[in-house]
Amino acid sequence: MIARTDLVRVQEGADGVIQVVLDSPPVNMFSAEFAAALSAVADDLQTAAARAIVITGVDGRFSAGGDISRFATVRDRPAAERFVREAQSVFDRVAEIPAPTIAAIHGYALGGGLELALACDIRVAAPDALLGLPESRWGLLAGAGGTQRLARVVGPGAAKLLMCTAARVDGHEALRLHLVDRIADDPLAEALAIAQQIAGNSPAAVRRIKRCVDEGLNLPLDAALEREAEHWADLIPIGDHFEGASAFFERRPPRYPEVR
Repeated sequence: MIARTDLVRVQEGADGVIQVVLDSPPVNMFSAEFAAALSAVADDLQTAAARAIVITGVDGRFSAGGDISRFATVRDRPAAERFVREAQSVFDRVAEIPAPTIAAIHGYALGGGLELALACDIRVAAPDALLGLPESRWGLLAGAGGTQRLARVVGPGAAKLLMCTAARVDGHEALRLHLVDRIADDPLAEALAIAQQIAGNSPAAVRRIKRCVDEGLNLPLDAALEREAEHWADLIPIGDHFEGASAFFERRPPRYPEVR
């Protein structure tokens, strides 16, 4: 059972694609309640039999980030460490979801909103979406994973430029920077189309691709190649490659079993 609240709704499709819909008006700011609701959903998605997951907002909004009034309540270093660790843990749980995650971005993806999108595997944005980590303007940095995930996605120079200038970029510039992977007038429809493509492939293979890439990013090349070989070998006893070969020679779409 996946947690459901008014703030974060979950829609499960028959094709194995799950939609996570953010709905905390007016702009999906990360209040304590909204963060807790997202964290609960992310926890339940660790064991969900999903083939792909799309995270989006409603009414043309993704998330404008943290509630700045909450920052004013943080007065000392111990409180600051608790606050930032709790914030990191929410997006870490999103990043740890075994199934591929796709952020469909309308409107704002700023601060914590962009940190959520960066914790996803794939990002699709509208051309007029606005993305950025503007925390330096308010005397802070993006402490819920933003400095590290952004640098890994766009490179250290571009990440420092975006964060130190507190710049906002639209979908076209985000695509040029490789901050998003596609732009589309209807990013939710595009994200769902990608999710359905993923859902047609072997869930076991797809999940191991995600793990292989994520684990290899933090390893030297020789160790990463060893990890790749381990994941490849792990797939053989599962046996999806037999169905893949049969489908290829019979010229039909493969029919893979549920997540195992």
